[in-house]
Amino acid sequence: MGVHEAILLGAVQGFTEFLPISSSGHLVLIGKLLHLTGQTLSFDVFLHAGTLLAVLFAFRRELMEVLSHPFGKLARLLIVSTVPTVAIGLLFEKAFEQIFHSGSTLGIEFVITGTLLLYTENLRYEKNDELGGMTLMKVPYRSAFWIGLAQGAAIMPALSRSGLTLCTSLILGLKREDAVRYSFLLSAPIIFGATVFEMKDMRGSIALSPSLWAGLITSAVIGYAAIVLMTRLLQRHSMKLFGYYTLI
Repeated sequence: MGVHEAILLGAVQGFTEFLPISSSGHLVLIGKLLHLTGQTLSFDVFLHAGTLLAVLFAFRRELMEVLSHPFGKLARLLIVSTVPTVAIGLLFEKAFEQIFHSGSTLGIEFVITGTLLLYTENLRYEKNDELGGMTLMKVPYRSAFWIGLAQGAAIMPALSRSGLTLCTSLILGLKREDAVRYSFLLSAPIIFGATVFEMKDMRGSIALSPSLWAGLITSAVIGYAAIVLMTRLLQRHSMKLFGYYTLI
């Protein structure tokens, strides 16, 4: 894969990671449509590492708070949500990797993502937005566990991680702004763990490839811009537009 193609995929990854439309699904889809060669799961994880840098910088204050209070409520919630995600990833790694490479399930997964986004927003509208009144510090641990399960399901390429965690958080009663913030924060330990796990299988020549570094830097820069934009957008506006988009 050339540098230009890597930059394109890095831009796609950085922008779509923080939209509820599935970054992995778009990476696989674009790779198939453009017949890109050299696009591997390790390459996509490397792109995710770029968005990890974006998350670490954008939420550096919140993450420093977690590190300063490792036994605080926010840290415990993140741990409870991360455990089921990791368990699902380890148990079904091989199966998911085959699905990732084939891209054969993208259609149904995009439909599931879109349907869930529309269902969640319609549910909130029907209940006059009574859902979403709970602050993050009042979230029970069982709710954090369900959010983690939703995130684990998003290992499927076109099931949006941010979409599933946002919808689950809102359905369970989180305030919209807290749901957005928690979804983004929750991505940090998962992306970090996936990156470390995949890096152990990467050869040194691959790790030093200019294409990989170009993709990583692009995804980091675009990812930070997307976080700033999406944090404001998702906190104030409906996700229905993204639901219709993924259905199409």
